[in-house]
Amino acid sequence: MKENKLLSPAAIFLLGVNSIIGSGIFLLSGKIYEDAGIWSLLAILCAGLSIFVIAFAYANMSKIYSKNGGAFVYAKETFGRFPGFIVGMVTWLLGTVTLATEVSALLTAMKMILPNLNSRLIGIIIILALGIISYFGSSIIAGLDNLTSFVKIVLVLVFIFTCLWCLWLVRGLNFSSPNLLTASSANLGGFKGFLSAYGTVFFFFTGFSFLPVNAEKMKNPAKNLPKMMSLVMLTCLAVYLIIQTITIGALGPELTKTLVPAATAFSKIVGSIGIPLFVVGICFSIFGVIVATTFNTPTILASLAQAHEDVPMFVSKNNRFGTPTWAIILTTVCGIALFLSGNYVFLSGLTVFMSFVQYLSTGLANIKKKFLLIGIGSVLFSLVLLTSFTLSVLILGLGILILLVMIYFVVKLDDDEREKWLKEHQEKSKGADVNTVKRL
Repeated sequence: MKENKLLSPAAIFLLGVNSIIGSGIFLLSGKIYEDAGIWSLLAILCAGLSIFVIAFAYANMSKIYSKNGGAFVYAKETFGRFPGFIVGMVTWLLGTVTLATEVSALLTAMKMILPNLNSRLIGIIIILALGIISYFGSSIIAGLDNLTSFVKIVLVLVFIFTCLWCLWLVRGLNFSSPNLLTASSANLGGFKGFLSAYGTVFFFFTGFSFLPVNAEKMKNPAKNLPKMMSLVMLTCLAVYLIIQTITIGALGPELTKTLVPAATAFSKIVGSIGIPLFVVGICFSIFGVIVATTFNTPTILASLAQAHEDVPMFVSKNNRFGTPTWAIILTTVCGIALFLSGNYVFLSGLTVFMSFVQYLSTGLANIKKKFLLIGIGSVLFSLVLLTSFTLSVLILGLGILILLVMIYFVVKLDDDEREKWLKEHQEKSKGADVNTVKRL
């Protein structure tokens, strides 16, 4: 049997950049400017450095547990079955919330050129249609992911180099904003506004946790993962700082009045055609993330049922197309419900809350495994996030955690029952393989 090709350091780097750079910097740069003014640049720097510490907490644990799974594997192996279930389900919910958030991001960007778009109806149709398609499986997902990754990288490079070439676009006057840490505005302002911007920027980096989840696919993950994670984080941090600096310099206070600030800034150079061109590029890139998330998220829930946690085992049952039917149904239904629960800004905050649970558990796991400095730093930075969440995000996020605790004690499975089911499942799989060989 041919061995699966492992990811090289260069492939890890590209995977990391593609996983991290998403809709956030293009759609939320106006929000963080509205919250903190020019200090949004400091918020990006502080959040990036905080995430850098948290990323190394993941890297430390990947040296001990090199198998796929990321945060929920670390939680279960370090603290036991119950924490493993909670963090495992949060990992699945993070994928589901990301699906809802990116669909909302897509429609938010489209409104820049189609202001009368019926966002709710079209969003439901997109999630439902992709759920149906994922039921039948797809062989085009890898190609689409590579294509959208290329579009995203080209989009970022074209924007940065075009704007840097036209330095006249950036005006120093726009960096003398009165909205300092000691000031206040009609919205937030002051230190509270800075914390809000700091928490929002965490959404820009949430994709980094995708790397340790795929540790088994890498060459020598104990050595390569920490190195490439550092390079990925520094690259993304630099890109975010450059884009935010350009949009502030080009737009100033107008930054808060446009849905896609980067597109508006780009149009100042190339003319009115710049907005639809840039928005189409962003939409294409976001749609690739949506498709990948739609196909990958149900597999997380199915794997929890098969081997990792106390999820009902019927959830992992595959249909004749080789995809987990109930996992797809649950992901699609929850994705639609979350999409309808709030707008893009709200959903991005909920995404950060789900990530916060993973960050906190991984930081505590580091402390227990004697990685004290990284562990304590991760826990502290995670707790700071609590101050940045809106009341609505906290209520829904905590409500979901309470619901998961209740579900755990309702569906908790007997170990003997699980072992019996797994044994029968393995025997059926072996039988199917034997029949396939005979046919060949």
